[in-house]
Amino acid sequence: MTDLSRPARELLNALYEYARSQKKWDGTRRTRVSLPELRRVFHSVPHPKVEDELESVVLHRHLDELYGYGAITAMKGDDGEKVPLPKGVWVLPTHPSVKKVREPLPPLHPKMRKVAQYWDSAAPRTRIGYRAINNWFLSEPDMTPAPKRERALDIFGSRTYSGCFEAEEKAFDELSGPFFSDREALYELLQMYSAPPQILTERLIPESDGYYGRIGDGDILLVVENVTTCWSLIEALDRMEGHAVGYVACGMGSSFLASLAGVKMLRRGKIAKIRYFGDLDPTGLSIPAAAAEEALKDNDLPVVLPAVGLYEALLGIGTPLPRKERRLTSQQAAGRVRWLDPSHQAMVTALLCGEDRLAQEWVNLRYLKTNTEWLGGMHG
Repeated sequence: MTDLSRPARELLNALYEYARSQKKWDGTRRTRVSLPELRRVFHSVPHPKVEDELESVVLHRHLDELYGYGAITAMKGDDGEKVPLPKGVWVLPTHPSVKKVREPLPPLHPKMRKVAQYWDSAAPRTRIGYRAINNWFLSEPDMTPAPKRERALDIFGSRTYSGCFEAEEKAFDELSGPFFSDREALYELLQMYSAPPQILTERLIPESDGYYGRIGDGDILLVVENVTTCWSLIEALDRMEGHAVGYVACGMGSSFLASLAGVKMLRRGKIAKIRYFGDLDPTGLSIPAAAAEEALKDNDLPVVLPAVGLYEALLGIGTPLPRKERRLTSQQAAGRVRWLDPSHQAMVTALLCGEDRLAQEWVNLRYLKTNTEWLGGMHG
């Protein structure tokens, strides 16, 4: 812009900034600035005052410079004043648009051939979903039926898909498009199913007791943060003997703290211990830590302790993935991990001071049915 006067150059820069901030202008197309807007932009730019020179004369002179420079063009018509100003100007493109490179269709697994017809028109995140599922099929996966969130981790639980979804285990809640809209066909294709919603846990067997899932004759209440893992544990425990878990309940996140009064009202002497299992992230640890503090204040409540075997399994088989919650300082992390078993505190401190999390759904139904080590601390 060396051939523009300084006032005209400053006006043009101000026009560019206004167009970017108010018109979502990216420099690849022209955008309209009306005369009232143009006057506001002109007033925002410092310019030398000349004795007896009208504002419209100064603005007219600057606009003539910008017309000649090829940065703007005038709209048709003017304001009808003695020194006419246009009804507006078009701010012209500063560079050509970058042509989008079409992502090529990858070699498709036979079960994914139908997405070929949707590929070119699919939204970027939908295409990520197609590619991830296709890659999963090509890996010859275990097709044993699994809950939806556990299957989501099977498919999306790697750093390849980090940042594409709010949380990898919730990927199917966010995907849309022709392939994903037919839920019945999708669930059949991926051999997955939805865990039914719960208040705490409503066990659909005759031995149900209040809102708690009666799973045995033991005196332990196992509280699980998320619905999917809660139901997977119920299904696994239903086939096992020699454990001391009498009830399983879904804590539903932070509602567990509010539910402690319900534990006291409904336990009727049958619940002597509470074990908790949740996500390993700042929020997932703050919930049981707060509940443990509340329980210590009430002699009618059992202490809230970690389900050590389940956390051991999560740390062993889970894949740490980036979280949206901020990093914790060492002091903050120490406060969160104090509730955990000492053998896990160092690893979880490193996790909290970094940028990753471990979703409890990594301890999936397949693992729970084929191992018993996770029952550590909950044997009869």
